[in-house]
Amino acid sequence: AFHPPTLYLGYVGISVAFSFAVGALVTRDVGKDFARAMRPWVLAAWIMLTLGITAGSYWAYYELGWGGWWFWDPVENASLLPWLAATALLHSVTVLATRGGLRAWTVMLAVVAFSMSMIGTFLVRSGILTSVHSFAVDPTRGAFILILLTLYIGGALALYGLRVGTVREGTTFDPVSREGALVANNLLLSTILGVVLVGTLYPLALEAATGEKLSVGPPYFNAAAGPVALALVAIMAAGPLIRWRRDRLAALARRLALPLALAIVMLVALVLLAPGVGLLPLLGLVFAAGAGAASLAPLWKRNLRRTPLFTWGMVVAHLGIAVSLAGMACDAAFTRETLTAARVGETARVGPYAVRLEGVAPVAGPNWTAIEATLVARRGNGRPLTLKPQARMFSAPPTETNEAAIATRIDGQLYTVLGRPDEQGRWQLRLWWKPFVTLIWFGGGLIAFGGLLSLIGRLRRDGKAHAEQPGSAAGDSA
Repeated sequence: AFHPPTLYLGYVGISVAFSFAVGALVTRDVGKDFARAMRPWVLAAWIMLTLGITAGSYWAYYELGWGGWWFWDPVENASLLPWLAATALLHSVTVLATRGGLRAWTVMLAVVAFSMSMIGTFLVRSGILTSVHSFAVDPTRGAFILILLTLYIGGALALYGLRVGTVREGTTFDPVSREGALVANNLLLSTILGVVLVGTLYPLALEAATGEKLSVGPPYFNAAAGPVALALVAIMAAGPLIRWRRDRLAALARRLALPLALAIVMLVALVLLAPGVGLLPLLGLVFAAGAGAASLAPLWKRNLRRTPLFTWGMVVAHLGIAVSLAGMACDAAFTRETLTAARVGETARVGPYAVRLEGVAPVAGPNWTAIEATLVARRGNGRPLTLKPQARMFSAPPTETNEAAIATRIDGQLYTVLGRPDEQGRWQLRLWWKPFVTLIWFGGGLIAFGGLLSLIGRLRRDGKAHAEQPGSAAGDSA
């Protein structure tokens, strides 16, 4: 219930940012005032998209019973695309509002972000996709959205092509500068966006053109987007420690000494203690350690009480990225899975747990019936846990779902799913032990909370600056 409206609010917020960008092109006024007016809307939309994607990920993980938090489903990708574009836009509009740079970048990213939200709306609402996340199978509605997309985005791109030459060049900067890091950040985010967009739309285009069905799944997305995402995390870690306009590599290396040292310690520890970890999860944990330390670096040697709220927001949001990355890497590296067929009274093991099937019984809900298993799990000599996964059947429309039973502990989750019985009276059980998987959603919450702190801080600062202007109402009354 929480996931769809937050995504919708994110899309609406991006439409406001898009309107600002079009207005700036029409008036030929792409400057700091335009960026400061647009920034709160971009930030609010980005917060809503972050919350929506995080909630949707946990819903799929908890409700669908397949044990994963992200499957690169086309409709999942449809929500990720505008988030990627909005993240790039957020950093770009900050540079424009603060330093007067990246003017053409900011306008283009506003158009791209809204384009991605329109494409996502089309994919979800048109019925072109078959997915547990899609709804409203209505080709007429899809055609209407497609016409709107063509008018809005085609018109905005035409206007951008006509007016981009009138956008004055912003302040210049060296490659080794915070602006340079943010440009690299935008390029890498755009690269990931392109990878996800191609992987999502290519199968649809191929089927429409040839009738051939092609599935593009996690192997493509992980291999293509994973290394780029790690490079993005590295730049994110260094960016806040680089000075505006120009900096020196030697000085930057000294500021990054502690995060680099922590990353090296993590690398050595993983190689010695977990030699079988795959390359991407290994690098994910190493980069998470370094980025987590670097995200706190802007607070070093500062009076924390006088640190601006938007600086706290940046620190918390970047820390959230590192925490989520650590959860993703732990899930990929250390998850243990057991698929078994068990009779009542039999025990299966998964990770540190022994899970005993105590019984299976029918149950009924307000609009469903189900078969419910009673599982008792024990970790060593610890207290037993009782879990009751269900296989549910809804009658209108006829739908089968799995209701996973999950036990959450500080170091991970025991995830259990009940399957079908076989001819020998055994029940299929799917059991997972997922160390530190909850860091994924905790990190997502930190990212959104950091965005909220930044939004409040920016609004306070802009309001105070406006009140202190000589011609403002507050100034006159004073």
